[in-house]
Amino acid sequence: MKRLRFLSVMCLLLINYVTTYAQESVMENTQIQKNITADKVLLKVFETGNVTLLDDIISPDFINHTASGDRVGIENLKTMVQGFHDTFKPTKIELLRQLSDDEYVADWVRFCNQSSVIEGIEMTKFKDGRAVEHWFFPNSQKGEIIR
Repeated sequence: MKRLRFLSVMCLLLINYVTTYAQESVMENTQIQKNITADKVLLKVFETGNVTLLDDIISPDFINHTASGDRVGIENLKTMVQGFHDTFKPTKIELLRQLSDDEYVADWVRFCNQSSVIEGIEMTKFKDGRAVEHWFFPNSQKGEIIR
């Protein structure tokens, strides 16, 4: 009888553990999907120059880490995207590889226009479904602009 109780308790504990783990996994996967969705919008903004899309995916205290220093706030990001889009005029963004977890999305990307390509790694940190930090690491082995 004691053995049956022990086995029953162990089964209940195992079921509780598996259920809890499955719930946490689903929550984590949901957050990962939210981050990937927001990241795709961010890439679309860089491709199209439509900065109005940023309002739903960028945190008010967003920090863009650039070679010339940190730029804080969504308005600074909008200005930077507009400048990039006006200067480089990307016609296509190629997403070569994407890695993500519940906090970060990393993209290996190519920004293409008719005459050149900028390739590098984008790293974006998310919190509560909004981007809070961003870094871009250009491919220095080939130079910033390649083709």
